[in-house]
Amino acid sequence: MLDAPADDTIEGLRDRALLSIGLQVGLRRAEIASLKVGDLHQNRGFDSLRVIRKGGRKEALAINPQTAQRIRAYLDLAGHGDDIDGPLLRPLKHNGKRQEVRRPMSPDNIDRIVRRFAGRLGMERGYSAHSMRATFITTALENGASLEDVQKAAGHRDPSTTKLYDRRGYNPEKSASFFATY
Repeated sequence: MLDAPADDTIEGLRDRALLSIGLQVGLRRAEIASLKVGDLHQNRGFDSLRVIRKGGRKEALAINPQTAQRIRAYLDLAGHGDDIDGPLLRPLKHNGKRQEVRRPMSPDNIDRIVRRFAGRLGMERGYSAHSMRATFITTALENGASLEDVQKAAGHRDPSTTKLYDRRGYNPEKSASFFATY
């Protein structure tokens, strides 16, 4: 899914950055929508994003180098990389209501973009921007990240919340109902 958008258009590069932020950083759609250009920064030599979490908590998260590269590629082509206080991800067309060029993408628009690319890959139903969080959490845990580190990255206060997103133990082929034959 990360490579599904075009890599030679502003829209494609924006969507690649958006999908990378969702799948490789695990942010909520509202957190993605609220990112500013200046939120991409260096922290102890690592590319990082400043994030405003649920409840207004502020955190800085080190991010995957591929995510940082995709954000920079989008900003370079879109031309708003110097607009530090402006929204990071922006709609390409006005919606007929607001003519403001410097507006952020809405969380609903982020969800539509994710659903569009999921649909192209055959995941037509049930995959959304929120699904990217579950994918991020499961993949990070599968690849050896500690529950504590994934919990912090996901912005959860309680590890039991993070465990709810973990899909590693879901094996439909081992469902007890298959063993209840008469």
